[in-house]
Amino acid sequence: MEDYIFKIDQVRKIYNYKGEINQIIFNNIYIPREMITFIKGETGIGKTTLLNILGLMDKISFMENDNIIFLPDPNQTIDFRNIYSKRFKKYRIIENIRKNYFGFMFQHDHLIDAWKGWENIILPDYIRNSHVSISKYKNKIHNLIELCNFSDMHELLERSPSTYSGGQRQRTALLRALIHSPKVIFADEPFASISKKKAMEILNVFKNQAQKNGTTIIIVSHDIHDDILQNININEINLNLSKHLKNK
Repeated sequence: MEDYIFKIDQVRKIYNYKGEINQIIFNNIYIPREMITFIKGETGIGKTTLLNILGLMDKISFMENDNIIFLPDPNQTIDFRNIYSKRFKKYRIIENIRKNYFGFMFQHDHLIDAWKGWENIILPDYIRNSHVSISKYKNKIHNLIELCNFSDMHELLERSPSTYSGGQRQRTALLRALIHSPKVIFADEPFASISKKKAMEILNVFKNQAQKNGTTIIIVSHDIHDDILQNININEINLNLSKHLKNK
């Protein structure tokens, strides 16, 4: 594959299960640029683990020739093996990569109910641009709501997410992932516990982000209505022990 944004030569996740040290090894995986990629596979095979590794949310163990290459742009290369080395850790490079390039939709929305909806949404961008006025942020949110066709969300922004429905919380989490125009969006179970119609709304947002903004979308989902994927150009990675992973 020529135009990829992630290339996994090999990487491993080491964990302790009932007192026994185990590891899952992922190898030979490519994520194409500016597309929607679904990571599939049986339960427990490591789909969310792979998502967290790519998003720099899990500790990564590198041995021998293990590495992940991330290319935010075709001419810019970030070597995960290097950024996890001791000499780079002091520069907070990992945090900066997450902040500048990645957007996240977690399996649980992690909205802060003590905050208003708009405060939750601006958080990833506010960390980078705290000098921007609140009025500009609110305008940005309203414009993003229109782009996503989430018109009912306008009136919810001044309320706590504790008053939202499940679908409204999910859309708020999506707006939070998009607000800083990331290169990559990682979505873990974005269609969980919502209707087919709401799932289609979110998938259409992902489709537009990939086509119009050049965003790469990487999704793990156990609960997906296969018919909503028709006529959408997607990439699928089916994790299996013989091709992509090894358990030791």
